[in-house]
Amino acid sequence: MKSSRRSFLKSMATMGAATPLSMAGMSRLAFAADNPKLKVVFAVIPDGFAVDGYGGYDQGLWFPETNEKDTSNFGLRPMSEAISKYRNQSVFLKGLIVGSGTGGHNGWTTILRDSNASQSSIDVILGDALPGANPTVKRIFAGPHAEIGAAWTVSYQGSSRISPEASPYVLFNDVFNGVSDSSQSNGNVSQSKDHLFDPVLNQINEIKANLSGQERVKLNDHLDAVETLASDLRSSSTGIDYSGCNPGSHEPINGLNIHSADYRDQITDAHSEVVAGALSCGISRVATLQIGRSADQVVIKSVSSSRNPHDCAHRYGSVDEWKNSRIWYMNKVTELLDKLDSLPDPDVAGDSLLDHTLVVLTSEMADGAPEHMQDVPVTLIGGASGLLKNNQGQGRFYDLYDQGERSHWKMGKAVDMQRVWATIAAAAGTSVPYSGNATTIPNLFTNV
Repeated sequence: MKSSRRSFLKSMATMGAATPLSMAGMSRLAFAADNPKLKVVFAVIPDGFAVDGYGGYDQGLWFPETNEKDTSNFGLRPMSEAISKYRNQSVFLKGLIVGSGTGGHNGWTTILRDSNASQSSIDVILGDALPGANPTVKRIFAGPHAEIGAAWTVSYQGSSRISPEASPYVLFNDVFNGVSDSSQSNGNVSQSKDHLFDPVLNQINEIKANLSGQERVKLNDHLDAVETLASDLRSSSTGIDYSGCNPGSHEPINGLNIHSADYRDQITDAHSEVVAGALSCGISRVATLQIGRSADQVVIKSVSSSRNPHDCAHRYGSVDEWKNSRIWYMNKVTELLDKLDSLPDPDVAGDSLLDHTLVVLTSEMADGAPEHMQDVPVTLIGGASGLLKNNQGQGRFYDLYDQGERSHWKMGKAVDMQRVWATIAAAAGTSVPYSGNATTIPNLFTNV
């Protein structure tokens, strides 16, 4: 990747003026092998999880069935059952409130942010804190059908809303710009006989011209050592596997109309493919996939040929349309998880990308019929580099009501959603600038 190599060289020059790098340090800089790095993906669906009872589903479609507050002994309901393949890697949270608990579709302005809706969203905060190999791609924001009819989207830089990329073609070009396809090297560290720094030789010479004699000697020593290390890795039979970094395998197929309901499945899948591929290449470590906008207007034709999913969530049609529209979003999330699970992690050889990814699943509301934000589900999924407490891979239901700091006329005690974001930020080694109660939720991650 050209941009990351240039950044690497600049950092080498800066550090070279201070102290020599160790061989272990140069190995990490050159190939980042076996150094686990947390990745975070936010999957946001519109119009809620149908948590209220309807049509014979007395307890709604989402929350696991159990009488315990913190347990691995639970069953799944029709909507959560759609992600059952990843049940044992999941923590289902209950007892969360967004804003006042009411407010209809205004929840999109708050869901990933502070309760006052005045600060940056958690995905933007993590994008700054968890840099990937390309510093210009801090966070990927994919928004299939997310601005059709209204720009009700969930990410913010301060008080300014950020528009997602609606086209998987543009998204692909943006995130893979300058990335070479590794398929020519059989999936391992390049076997090229060329010198490692040949592609950026002009930039090296520019840097050298700005260094004093002693600093220039140190830089030459560093470059020689890295070149030697790269040569050793090329000749080693245990080269680092970068087989996932083949941009061509993540490129969207031709002919997709990004606005048409006819291509809804393919467009959403194409966005997931680009996101997963970019993380597997190490380009970025944070992404948001917003699958449609609040009050989603784009018909899901496998559910109804004419009724949009917002109206399905409102129960204007049949029970099956209500249920199956919710399950469709979960099928799209499962396909995202499948992609993350199938690709190699860029930092730890032999591990899948999902082993070191935390997927955060939520919506801007709890239920789309009364349009309320009481008991908004958040589900944490994935290996998360061993940080997520999912009861040693048995899956977990975690009722947070007893830890609630807010009083609500219906819920009683409730935990403010911004505390979830504060907790995830702490697990990632950073913090949120949110006023009010931003204390972390205990016993959710091993390092918080």
